[in-house]
Amino acid sequence: MIDIPKLKIKNKYLIDANTSPEKIIELILTNRGIKKPYSDFLNPPYPKADFINFKPSLKFINKYLSKNIFIYGDYDVDGITATAILWQTLTGLGVKAHPFIPNRHLHGYGFNFKAFSDHLKTKNLSIDLIISVDNGIVATKEIKKAQKAGYDFMVIDHHLADEKLPPANHILHSTQISASALTWFFCHQLDKKADLGLAALGTVADCLPLIGINRSLVVHGLQSLRLHPSPGIKKLISVSGAKQTTLSVYDLGFLLSPRINAAGRLFDPTDALRLLCSTNAYQSNKYAQILQQNNLDRQDLQQKSLDKITTNYKPEKNNLIFIADKSLNLGIIGLIAGRLTEKYNLPSIVITQGEDISKGSCRSISKVNIIKLLRKFDSLFIELGGHQAAAGFSILTKNIPILEKKIKKYFEKQKTLKNIVPVLEVEAQIDPTAVTLKNIKAINQLEPFGIGNPKPLFILKDLEIKQLKKLGTNQDHLKLTLSNNLSAIAFKKGDYFSSLKVGEAVNLVASLDINTWNNNSSPQLIVKEIIPK
Repeated sequence: MIDIPKLKIKNKYLIDANTSPEKIIELILTNRGIKKPYSDFLNPPYPKADFINFKPSLKFINKYLSKNIFIYGDYDVDGITATAILWQTLTGLGVKAHPFIPNRHLHGYGFNFKAFSDHLKTKNLSIDLIISVDNGIVATKEIKKAQKAGYDFMVIDHHLADEKLPPANHILHSTQISASALTWFFCHQLDKKADLGLAALGTVADCLPLIGINRSLVVHGLQSLRLHPSPGIKKLISVSGAKQTTLSVYDLGFLLSPRINAAGRLFDPTDALRLLCSTNAYQSNKYAQILQQNNLDRQDLQQKSLDKITTNYKPEKNNLIFIADKSLNLGIIGLIAGRLTEKYNLPSIVITQGEDISKGSCRSISKVNIIKLLRKFDSLFIELGGHQAAAGFSILTKNIPILEKKIKKYFEKQKTLKNIVPVLEVEAQIDPTAVTLKNIKAINQLEPFGIGNPKPLFILKDLEIKQLKKLGTNQDHLKLTLSNNLSAIAFKKGDYFSSLKVGEAVNLVASLDINTWNNNSSPQLIVKEIIPK
């Protein structure tokens, strides 16, 4: 039988036909620790970063608005959107600003003084101030090199700082928001036209919890993207298959972000910046098509690599996944680690082996703090960074077997992963009679859904299967008709088909959705889990 996750039902209340929409909203928000009044959650105010004093930053930057500024970004979505926001704002004010996105494979992560110097020579640039965005808060060594060479330095970053801050001339730092959001707040002080939509995109891509200030940023940023996207974003929305007027957090996270990230993973990340900064249809179309092809190539390479790893692969019982392979591309090892962790519900370490130095990427589960664990073996790494759920490192290739032996021995001794079962959080039980358009529309007032505010899941019990069939090109989805003529779609649940029968009763964990066809709308369940009786 297929493994079933453990259910955690947050509230014992039974939602039925007599439950008001207001009560359902109150139940969900109470489950999430949101207290009354709910007005700021349901209708978030325009974002304000009252917890940051921008006066010193404005005083600092004003000294350089007539000079040459170099913007050193990062190759992920948050870094690229932050770079675009800052470059657009500064150039809009007449500043001579030069953006740069490092290449993951050539320059590595973070501010790299040699990469900066080489770019200056290639472009024959004269620079007075370097501003690093989405990096720099731990780049003490490289910043000192820049200052020794005569450059002033400003850091705009949201990553965790070391105990001692780098010796930059000025630092703008907060861990509460994404780098793109921090950059937007700063730029908004300089120009009220700063692009909030890009800050929303960076916030979603960097997996910030969509509550509080981040919720305000995304709600108003989505509105900006729907109403007046830049030419580049408008074209990216089009090629991705999303709809501008109904753009959602899902679209930002799963349609736009992968296309921007693909450039930085395998190709030239500057193409993604060029798209975001495009000002006409020709440029927008050119770079949107490049990113679209980049993403297709990334998907193909990722799938081939996953197939190679998982064919005949069985994870060790009660231990983590540890993969080291010369053929793996550095740009996708994080994605592969994520897929393996999702598939097997185990922490994973995926390493691309080099001749002398190798690089690894890690993903984890809630029960294992991966960065805390790796720091137990700190002496084995050349570089190590990350957080509870994800980490990255570089290591001497000869030390890979030592790391694997030590870390697996740790899990064997601690028994942390013994009989581990995924947990599925459910808001409450709901009766089929309460699955109505009115209630679904009420729940949708809690959008945007995402990390920190997931789409609500409910358990429905003793539903009789009236009809059952497979869907999809690979027949890997299920469509069910249930008690009360409820319609349900179970994506990636084709394996359940042989174990289910028409006429039998099942329990379902599902979110509530509206299916619209030929201008007719009806309730629909999006099934997360099928639990046979």
